[in-house]
Amino acid sequence: MIHLTIFEWTSFFGRFHPLTVHLPIGFLFLILLLEVLNKFKKLQINSEIISLTLLVTAISATLASILGYFLSLEGGYNEEILEEHQFQGIGLAIFCWIVWILSTDWLTSKATKAKLFYFPSLIFAFVLMIITGHHGGNLTHGESYLTENIPYPFRSWLGMPDKSDIPKNEIATKIQNPTEAQVYTDIVKPIFKQKCEQCHNATKMKGDLRMDDVKLFIKGGKHGVIFKANDVQGSEFIKRILLPESDDDHMPPKGKTQITEDELTILKWWIEQGASFDKKVSQLSITNEVKPILATFGIGNKSNIVEVKQDKYIVEERILGINVDEVEKSSIDKVKKSGGLVLPLSQNNNYVELTFLNNPKLSDDDASLIAIAPTQTLWLKLSNTQITDKSVEFIAKLPNLTRLHLENTKITDNSIKSISTLQNLEYLNLIGTNISDASIQSLSKLKNLKKLYLWKTKVTEKGVENLKKALPNLVVDLGITQQQMAELEKAKANEVSDDVYKKK
Repeated sequence: MIHLTIFEWTSFFGRFHPLTVHLPIGFLFLILLLEVLNKFKKLQINSEIISLTLLVTAISATLASILGYFLSLEGGYNEEILEEHQFQGIGLAIFCWIVWILSTDWLTSKATKAKLFYFPSLIFAFVLMIITGHHGGNLTHGESYLTENIPYPFRSWLGMPDKSDIPKNEIATKIQNPTEAQVYTDIVKPIFKQKCEQCHNATKMKGDLRMDDVKLFIKGGKHGVIFKANDVQGSEFIKRILLPESDDDHMPPKGKTQITEDELTILKWWIEQGASFDKKVSQLSITNEVKPILATFGIGNKSNIVEVKQDKYIVEERILGINVDEVEKSSIDKVKKSGGLVLPLSQNNNYVELTFLNNPKLSDDDASLIAIAPTQTLWLKLSNTQITDKSVEFIAKLPNLTRLHLENTKITDNSIKSISTLQNLEYLNLIGTNISDASIQSLSKLKNLKKLYLWKTKVTEKGVENLKKALPNLVVDLGITQQQMAELEKAKANEVSDDVYKKK
């Protein structure tokens, strides 16, 4: 128990290393600049101020070294680079103290020639700081972090590829030969490289996991394999992506660039299709859900690609074939004034998407805006707003509604009773709401429903089974279950124990 307490304290203080490490960096740069200006008679600074600043630099460098050591105890770093970085950090702290001593009047009064070593020592400390910082950046962000954004023409001088050839969003890269594209190498791997490999590479191996090497990726990390072919629910890395961002086990960690919906769809599709590392796109089945995403690569329109036959949004297509009157301009202006948007769905008719994604403060007080275009609204997006069950009466006034987003709102089972009257509804997103199995009976009345999202709700697997009996063609995404969450918590507890054991 004592070991665990010590580890918890060192882990807590170690997280302050990135904060304290910037103090000696800033001070050393400032002191060197002032001394250079002083040598060229451009500026005159009192030597006592310089000496005091150097003392603060030495103290902060020492503190950063200690906290850096605490942070290293968490593990997951390349031992060779970590060891180099540690010795460089300690050496930098020592040299900061040497430079401070050389700057004091006390030493120069004892040894007059000591002053000759002051400026060279300051320059050496500055160079050592750059080298130490470079290794620290490699440990934290990967070896290419400090060089990946080098601008032209320096890139060509260094023999690096032109920056324009490197896409900002690698999943949207156009592939030259779509049907010949390798699913893992050309589509899945770029997602991992952009979102996961910062913490799981040869330099930094959080949880003893590497994702930059196929063999090591298949092997998994500290707690075993992280994915199972043909089993999305049983794949550990999918579970972690679906966890709330505030959860310590959520991946990528809070503050890092997150996996997008399209990227998650691609990753799930890859798992469902067998998690192959050598198959081409033409060898897999392309679902309707993944097809528009693959189209961004130039994939999906080739005749030799096998497609999975799925239910289309038949009701929506039928409604789109019947035109309605235009939405009044005054109504559009009211929605815009509230922070919402009225977006056309097609050039051939007047149906619209009504979205309040830009107004998370939308509440029941403004709920009447939801029904401002009752016959024209086919899609309604109220995600992350403040609406409650009181607003649902206005949603029920949209007879042609086919797609409804209510994720992360305050609605309850009472809302589903009202929504069940929307017989044209084909898509319903209830992620992060307070919905439970009490809503199953009401949901079963939505006979045309094809897609239902229930992540992070109180609906159980048993409830989904009962719903599927009533709506056998419905695709339900339950995300991570309570049982899976409990397994993650257990794994998390074991991970702490493993780390403590290693430190004994």
